[in-house]
Amino acid sequence: MSLPLGEEVVVNDVSTIKQWSNVFRYKKGDLVVLFNGSGEDRTYSIENLSPKACGLKFISKEKSVLIGKRVSLYLSLIKKDLFELVVQKATEIGIYSITPVISERSTRKDLNHERLIKIATEAAEQCGRGDIPDILPAIELSSALKGLEHGYNKYFLQKDGQDFIEKREGLSSDSSLLFFVGPEGGWAESEIKLFEENNFKALSLGQTTLRAETAAIVGAALMLQN
Repeated sequence: MSLPLGEEVVVNDVSTIKQWSNVFRYKKGDLVVLFNGSGEDRTYSIENLSPKACGLKFISKEKSVLIGKRVSLYLSLIKKDLFELVVQKATEIGIYSITPVISERSTRKDLNHERLIKIATEAAEQCGRGDIPDILPAIELSSALKGLEHGYNKYFLQKDGQDFIEKREGLSSDSSLLFFVGPEGGWAESEIKLFEENNFKALSLGQTTLRAETAAIVGAALMLQN
């Protein structure tokens, strides 16, 4: 939900109103906090609430909770519900952006992009985060590697890579980094070669074989540590 946040605001997004009324049980006089990604949280009081519209009045403002470290996640396409779980949890953790990647062993070739954005938005609202991670459209692995921004340290998760704990000190000093997580079947040999040709470093999260969604969430949490 994106609104101009002035002295008075009218919310007419039906799904938001239903959540406020039926889940949070908000009523007239209760306070809500809105953000629009500009770095400010604004507190409003509910002046009126109906099934189709909610009128708000400005009370106060303060700086939003923004994540200083930029960590971008590139996740190979996995089952729809599992990919959505990663989007939700990675948003809560503080990931900067999420890009679905079409790899050789991807279990599906498409995702509902608008739904992923909605999940990320709701997760940001729920956890009190002041911005929403960029959710990019799905892209082929080779194209993703060609279009990477400069200035990022680059990693891909691989069971036989360098142990993450040994590498942690170097990662903690990275202000901007990105990492790729493969599908359930792992990266193909040709894809590993492609990573190496593009100066990626392989990192391992341990000796056990993690599911893709587990590796993505754990990897995001570890890489965001200062």
